[in-house]
Amino acid sequence: MSVSRRRKAGIAALGACVLVALIAWLWPGDTPPEAALPPPPALPGPKQAETSPPPAPQPAPPPEAAPAKVAEIPVDPAAPVVDEVTVEKTEVCEGEENLVTVRAHTPDGTDPFLHYVIGGRQGPRVPVRSWIADDGESPKLQVQVFGKDNVVTTVDVPAFTVKSCKPERMALIISNLRANTWGEFDFEVKLTENPAPGNASFVPFQPRSYEWSFGDGETATTDRPFVTHSFENRKQDALFSNMLVEVKVRGNADEPVLGRTSIQMLNPAFEDLATKGVVTLLVQLTPRFPEMGSDGVVRQRVRLFHMRDKPVFIHNAQVFKHLRNPTAPSPQQVEDPSALLGTTIIPPGRGIEFEAKLDTNKEPDVFSLEHSLEGKDSEGLPVRGTFSVLRPPSRPTKENSNPVMDPMLKAKIISARKILNRPYVTDEDLWALERQGKFADINARFQNEQGAARRDEPREPTKDPGPPPEGPTATPGAKDEPRPHTPPKPGSR
Repeated sequence: MSVSRRRKAGIAALGACVLVALIAWLWPGDTPPEAALPPPPALPGPKQAETSPPPAPQPAPPPEAAPAKVAEIPVDPAAPVVDEVTVEKTEVCEGEENLVTVRAHTPDGTDPFLHYVIGGRQGPRVPVRSWIADDGESPKLQVQVFGKDNVVTTVDVPAFTVKSCKPERMALIISNLRANTWGEFDFEVKLTENPAPGNASFVPFQPRSYEWSFGDGETATTDRPFVTHSFENRKQDALFSNMLVEVKVRGNADEPVLGRTSIQMLNPAFEDLATKGVVTLLVQLTPRFPEMGSDGVVRQRVRLFHMRDKPVFIHNAQVFKHLRNPTAPSPQQVEDPSALLGTTIIPPGRGIEFEAKLDTNKEPDVFSLEHSLEGKDSEGLPVRGTFSVLRPPSRPTKENSNPVMDPMLKAKIISARKILNRPYVTDEDLWALERQGKFADINARFQNEQGAARRDEPREPTKDPGPPPEGPTATPGAKDEPRPHTPPKPGSR
């Protein structure tokens, strides 16, 4: 009986506890968190690691300024790194030269492949000319540096101010690569003057001499505004060679006017060796255009050279005969290298010179002879080279030519034949003689004739327009000025 009574009492106490807990859970009270009941004691089992109480909430830190932007690291690890971009002047007038210079390197050591574009011009040192935009904005220029496989890095040129003024004098160099060459240029400088309005003390510039510097260590002084220079002997230790060509035009008072231009040239010898492992034989032909002798034989002087510091050896040679009216692939035949070149060894430096021929009487159907050479250098690398002897085009005749209709051009052609003692001349001959001032009398004579013709032209009498019309169509200057035209309102007709 006592055990049963204690069991009943225990069951009743347990039921009361469950009822109190249920009422506390359902009761909508406002008990603060501090009044919450303590956690129940830990149950028996493995001992748990003691945990520290959660830290008290900290006040939010004050907002900080956004960090400055850091230059983005190129995604491509081979992209060039631009070390420095500098400008020659912080202020220039409109059209005035400002030299921009770039220094860069590559992370993987392929610096010989670097090439540059500055404001659309090629080279690591480029004279740029800038003008103020219509909206008054200063020009924004960019530099692009290309590495191997043309991976590129682009940066901005440091800002400089372009003022609303014009330089008193400017010298602009014009360059032209000569035909049948890969490094011979014609340079010409043009002078412009911009005297300030009302400047009574301005003295026109009188050029006396032209001092040229070609960027490869070579210089020249001329008394005329043009010069020819060859870069064909340049070192080819990079993919591109970059030259900054300068000229100082000196006047009677010895004051100089500076002009500059940048020249970028691809180096085929470096490209073939670096990308293909082939030593390329370079060719220089004299004359640049083929000439046929009176005996029907085309004789071409050939200079063959390379950029290695040791001799190369020619083992094989072939000749391809290109026909004037081909009906099948060009025939080819093996030839003796020593008979063609006079030797089988091409030394470093200037190389060798020899004469190649095309006898048009013996081979009337052949248009050109293409000679292909093969060999090895001192390290066993393959050597390749080609050159051609071409049949010159037929001389112009009445039946095989376009007649010259311009009387001034015709006079220059006749004069050029006498000066050069040739039966025919080329456009390049005419341009060279024009630059040398050989046609000054012809130009002056035709200008005088054209001026006299304009003065003798009958002029139509000027008609009296009569009184201006009345009404809204009256022209400016009439009694009542016309009202400005206003667009119709929306929906009007």
